[in-house]
Amino acid sequence: MSAGLLLLLMVRFDDLRAANIQRFRQKMPEMLMRLDWSREQIEAEQRRGLRETLAIAQEKSPFYAARLRGVDPNSFTLADLPHIQPVTKSDVMEHWDGIVTDPRLTLDQANAHLAALRDETEDNAYFRDEFYLCATGGSSGRRGLFLWDADFFATAACVAYRLEAREDELNPPTGPRRTAVICAGSYLHASRMIFPISPDLEREILPISASESIQVIVEMLNSFQPDRIVSYSSIMEELCAEASAGHLQISPRRISVNSEPLTDDARAATEALWGINIHNAWGSVEMGMCGMEGDQFDGLILSEDVCIFEAIDDDGAIIQAGQADHLLVTRLYGNTLPLIRYELTDSLLISPHGSSNAPAYRRVSELAGRSDVWFLYGEQRVHPMVFRGVLGQEPAIVEYQVRQTRTGADIDLITQAPLDLPLIQRQLIQELASQGVIAPSINVAIVNELPRHIETGKLTRFLALK
Repeated sequence: MSAGLLLLLMVRFDDLRAANIQRFRQKMPEMLMRLDWSREQIEAEQRRGLRETLAIAQEKSPFYAARLRGVDPNSFTLADLPHIQPVTKSDVMEHWDGIVTDPRLTLDQANAHLAALRDETEDNAYFRDEFYLCATGGSSGRRGLFLWDADFFATAACVAYRLEAREDELNPPTGPRRTAVICAGSYLHASRMIFPISPDLEREILPISASESIQVIVEMLNSFQPDRIVSYSSIMEELCAEASAGHLQISPRRISVNSEPLTDDARAATEALWGINIHNAWGSVEMGMCGMEGDQFDGLILSEDVCIFEAIDDDGAIIQAGQADHLLVTRLYGNTLPLIRYELTDSLLISPHGSSNAPAYRRVSELAGRSDVWFLYGEQRVHPMVFRGVLGQEPAIVEYQVRQTRTGADIDLITQAPLDLPLIQRQLIQELASQGVIAPSINVAIVNELPRHIETGKLTRFLALK
């Protein structure tokens, strides 16, 4: 690619991205007001959005035209939703061309665009100068490719940042306003697209690639001196260890994490170091931001004004509150690729009581992680958090990765102090045996670094045996 063409593509991308960020900022005032909605207002918006989504899908998507045959969008109610057959990631990939509501779009073209971005023959991350594409393997390893239109980006970004914007309204920040966003280094991953933005025009944003070494990240943070950090949870834990060792010298006033499970250890570390808790976030490339944590730190507020969440228990029943094995989610925006009753395999505990930050919205009081990353040993099902119970209690361990084997696991550790490896090994063997694993075996090794995804920089902490 010539230098002139490359510059032209970069300018085109920058203009398109600036336009999308402007839409996000224009939409934010309305999205802020929704936090004060009553339950009746939320459900009225769900009905309106559901009917609109059904009408668009029925008219413009061949896949949904067949699936929604006989459905009258104008009279459809929330109570009718369980009569529609759920959609899985496999369905989306098998019927992608028939699901999208824009006949110009095909899966082959979308894959070709991503391939061109990867081999750098294309530098404009916007597909057809309009849409953003993001591929995901999830914890299951099943590939999915999803599309964001302008409405998707603006709405998802507002959900991501509206609680922070509300805090700024009530308590305006003082001093330099700088946010460091530790995310993917490439726009191939959604974290690079959605997180390095702000509704605050005066806030300076520094994206930092999560694939950089921790030493480089520390140097960049020390130079930038952010008052806020957005990061992956696992990297935040490493940064806490660097701060404890005296290498990281910053004074953040707000920290939020995404994309990975947040541990109690990380919360405790930021409290001890900087006197602040961590704002958790939960989302997916399919649905955008599903839940955000406010300044009460009492769970993730479900984005029920833009999505309908059907929580499904172990028996397959729909529940309003309690332990959900998985979710069926209907997205009420971004209808170029409609998702109606789409299956998310997150296992979570839903509280019927709202947060003071948004009293009428249900909240997630406990997010256990993806339900499809449980380790299977024959007929025995073991949640990876069994390993966290041992490894997370050891202060010498900064970070770890657990790879399931047929009879146990191979575990790599990054440590900051001497560690009794045989003791760790015995404790884990005992835990697996107590879970019913026959003759468990554990191998533990200390390493200098853990492998992160080449594009996103994310750490997969638990790897199930395929």
